[in-house]
Amino acid sequence: MDTPEPEADQLQLHDVVTHGPDGGVCVVRCVGGTPRPGQVFAAKGLTGTPRLEWIEKYGRFLEFLDPPHSALVHLSGVPLVQLRHGDVLASVTEPDTTALPGRVAPDWHERLANCGLRLIGLATPDGLPEVLRAHYAARGHRTRPEILVQDTHPDAGAELDLLWNTMTTAAQLASPEGEFYVMPPDPRGHEIGWARVRDLIGTDLPSRVLAATGRAAFLAVSPDGRVLAAVTDEETGRRIVVRDDDWTTRPARPVA
Repeated sequence: MDTPEPEADQLQLHDVVTHGPDGGVCVVRCVGGTPRPGQVFAAKGLTGTPRLEWIEKYGRFLEFLDPPHSALVHLSGVPLVQLRHGDVLASVTEPDTTALPGRVAPDWHERLANCGLRLIGLATPDGLPEVLRAHYAARGHRTRPEILVQDTHPDAGAELDLLWNTMTTAAQLASPEGEFYVMPPDPRGHEIGWARVRDLIGTDLPSRVLAATGRAAFLAVSPDGRVLAAVTDEETGRRIVVRDDDWTTRPARPVA
């Protein structure tokens, strides 16, 4: 009698927090088995098999994740641009990579420059919330329906840029010199912290981020921490969030 194949460990994607050509950090929910660091995964439509590097929940690294719990995970090895909310990653047998060259750490400084953003520094002023708090504040804030730009829109990219330009200018995201903070476009961007940048172009930032990183999603905060602005990936399109309320003091928690 043949031995049945074990069921695959499964993670369902909720959101990509940080991203780059070599992977990213995601919010996931375990929907099967007990995924562990070191495993590799596959998903429908995803090119390559990312490796699960670590699992983190409320600041603590875990040896495994079991249903129905959610956590932050770092997936490395392939870009995650093809993944969308609700996609399921299933564990697979690790491919033979002995003939492949070692992975090179992505240069997020260069990607910032490719976005038209000049790095001023990484020193974060007192009072500016940590990057992950800003991420949860953006994900948890529901804006008016018209702020969601559907993928089916005939000119979605231009519409996204127009909304970004209008909303962030009105909220005064940037200083008079064109400076603000962004989360570095790196799989460990939330660990690096806020990067102060100067926008050398001044308009159409979502399109520039998309061209440089493969995803239009990103986080930005005004120099005084008053304004939070973000582009997030949704199931049917991209959403713009601009907050100038008390987002820095309201409770902001990851998905349960």
